[in-house]
Amino acid sequence: MKRIPVIAFLFTTTVCSAQKDTTKWLRAFPITNYSIDLNDSTKVVQLQLPEGHLIKDKQIGVLYGVYKNSKDDAVEKGYGRCYLIKGDYHYFTIGNNKSGMPIEEGDLLYTAMSKTNIYYGQLPQIATHFIRLLNVYDEPFFDRYTIFLRWTPDDEKKVIDSLVADIKFTGGYFLNEAPSMNVLIKTGDYKENKVLDVMTNCNSAAVTAFLDYVIARPRLYAGKEWKVSEIFATWLSEGAPKVVK
Repeated sequence: MKRIPVIAFLFTTTVCSAQKDTTKWLRAFPITNYSIDLNDSTKVVQLQLPEGHLIKDKQIGVLYGVYKNSKDDAVEKGYGRCYLIKGDYHYFTIGNNKSGMPIEEGDLLYTAMSKTNIYYGQLPQIATHFIRLLNVYDEPFFDRYTIFLRWTPDDEKKVIDSLVADIKFTGGYFLNEAPSMNVLIKTGDYKENKVLDVMTNCNSAAVTAFLDYVIARPRLYAGKEWKVSEIFATWLSEGAPKVVK
């Protein structure tokens, strides 16, 4: 019998236990460097969460690795429950790690969190995977925790406009300083155009299409910080794959 992914099981059992239950979001949090063996098959891992982020005793969590060198890094590393809460520290027992990969600091623990009264746009959806987008100066466009406490349609629009401006600026800079980077796009909607040319003419439609792709393929980006201009350029060079809605 085909094995159902545990993260899907987590979602269906904790989020959809009632037919119309829409009160939860699946969110990821990085574990700290604290990890001890409870027994031969179970480890205890630790989360440290800021104020306003409540995980309940016995709450289910699924642990995933983050992408480093290949997609094989971003695999499921087991699952378990929260068994101890001390202040802002939450301890989970994690077993059933059949990946063959060790549990490491920064691995992502996914768990169902109560929804908050925010605008759930593209950027909060990206933040559910603990992804942080940076500008060319390594400054973040949003905070991965506070975005779930307050976020409005106006906040979303302002950040998307800032993403567009950053991509256009970066494309223009390298077009002048390193024109050899202006490689030809061989497939997709931008076929026969060049990467830096497309970047310098970037608009909000292109950025929202790119963000849709990140949301649909989170394992490539989850748990890490990325300069948006760099991953946007990579997306273009790979044919700007789109999500079919």
